Parts: sequence; C-alpha cells; structure tokens
Amino acid sequence: MATDSWIRRITLLMAGPMTMMAGVACAPAANGPAQDVHAPVAAAREPIAAASPRAPSLFARPWSWIDEDGQPVTFARWRGRPLVVAAMFTQCKATCPRTLAKLRRVYDDFQHAGRDAQFLVVTLDPANDTPRALSRFKSSSGLPDAWHLLSGNPADTRDLRDLLGIHVIDDGPHLLHDGRIVIFDGDGRAARAFEGWGLEKEVRL
Repeated sequence: MATDSWIRRITLLMAGPMTMMAGVACAPAANGPAQDVHAPVAAAREPIAAASPRAPSLFARPWSWIDEDGQPVTFARWRGRPLVVAAMFTQCKATCPRTLAKLRRVYDDFQHAGRDAQFLVVTLDPANDTPRALSRFKSSSGLPDAWHLLSGNPADTRDLRDLLGIHVIDDGPHLLHDGRIVIFDGDGRAARAFEGWGLEKEVRL
C-alpha cells in the first residue's frame, strides 16, 4: 500500500500543468528537507524579449529575502537588469544538481556574450537553508561569486515557486519537485524559461 501511494503521488506530479518532471529530489522535509545539458543557450546570444506588459512584475511582489551574507534584499534592488531566477535546496540530490548545472551554462553564455544579468537562486527549504548554510553550499559547490543565494519565509517561498511554475509535493520525509529556470526582463516580467528533465527545453513566455 505504501508503494502504491508513492506511485500515485509521483503520477500526480508528472501529470501537472507542466506535464513534466525534472527529477525526484529527496530530503527530510519535516526537518526542513547529472546529466550535462549540451543544448545551446539562446538566451545569452539574443536580446531578452520584452514580456507582455500585462504580465505581473517580479518587482511588484512585497517579498523580502535574506542573502547568503545575512543581508536583507528585495528583487527590486536589481530593477532594470535581466534576472535569471531558479529554485533549489541544498540537500537535494536529483533535480537541483541538474538545475544548477544548466544555470552554470546559462551564466557562462551570458558572460561569453558580454551581457549583464543577475543570477538569483532561492531555496525551497528555508527552514534548513539558513544564510550560513547557503554560504557554505555556495563555497563547497564552487558557485560563481556573482550569484545570490536567497532564503525567505515559507509564504514568500511558496509564492515564488508558484510564479516560477515549480510544482512541489511534500510527502513527509520526501520533497518532490520539478525544475525550472526563468529569465525576467529589466521590468521584472517573465520572458523565457528553461524546463524539462535536463532543463534543455527553452520556451518564450
């Protein structure tokens, strides 16, 4: 019966609005909780397409985050610059490594093209991913210094993951989620996204 319940939960996630599952990430959610992608990243070589003016702006959200240095920040701090936003948590062993690998490729392409953008990574597990934990993770994982690792309160974290289109099932000791990277234009409106198992599928929003 436990196996049947587990299969049903995975099936529900795979049949969600995104109709995709970027991997299964397991961590103790109650305690708070790679495949390389070789497809070219067009986002760094083309201008960020202007999003629909009716799309909600990231900067209009009343969210407040804490970065890995323990400093409070809001997304409006980076108004006027493209923002590349992803979500992960430090104990994830499946979806998040793929997400970060793809994010590195996007970052490298932006760098090679000489294009300016801010890269923000928000934890899905703020109860455990404290600023200190995020700082250790950033260092041990060799993430670029220019990236900002952020944690927030549970409500803001849920709002952000909904805005990014990341679907999560909290199954007691396990946290199942799919992966998505969203590129926002300088007005804070979603313009492009990478999704799919290896986040190799690029879509315009």
